Amino acid sequence: MSYQRRKQKNPLEIEADLFAAIATMDKLSKYFDKGLVEETLYRRQLKSCISDVFKSRMLLEQLGFNIEEFISIQDLKNKYPEGLRRLDLVEGLDGESEGIGFKDLKELPAKSADYVANAIELIDLLKLGTVAIVEYIVPPLDEMSDILTKFPNIGETHWSVVEINGWRKILLDEQPSKVLPDDQREKLEFDAVRWLNEFRRNLKEL
Repeated sequence: MSYQRRKQKNPLEIEADLFAAIATMDKLSKYFDKGLVEETLYRRQLKSCISDVFKSRMLLEQLGFNIEEFISIQDLKNKYPEGLRRLDLVEGLDGESEGIGFKDLKELPAKSADYVANAIELIDLLKLGTVAIVEYIVPPLDEMSDILTKFPNIGETHWSVVEINGWRKILLDEQPSKVLPDDQREKLEFDAVRWLNEFRRNLKEL
């Protein structure tokens, strides 16, 4: 019996995967902003891209990969600004927090990608304003709460879980079609960024 061994990718192929994930996130965000992508599909595709980013970074980091050099050489800030903004949220490159230690993600890549995808979707919904609707906002909050409750070093009593569940309780008392007022939307967006930063900090401690 003969079989074909799976060919291991070389560094350039892995960098190409990372580049493609960022480019796809950019295109997804633009389509989502224009209302051309349904939010469930957006979340699923975003999660897939974030998983690709995690996998590529873990492989490249072993070879001394520098993400900042990659961004500069590929001119990603000009080519894919929205894709890079989402990469900032994944990586912590925006200066709001310390970056993720990708070696710590090996045990929990799927759950990590799922949480980050939901957090970014929530932030995007709130930034757009017109789609900051209760029936769109509650599902990612539900999933974020469920993931964090079962996540190592976090659990149901962690302050971020308590805050997420507090928002869920408030929003579940509202009409599903209600659009959040600006002050409430801005506060929830601020909190969502804090939760994402806290999640990154906890990953470093695993």
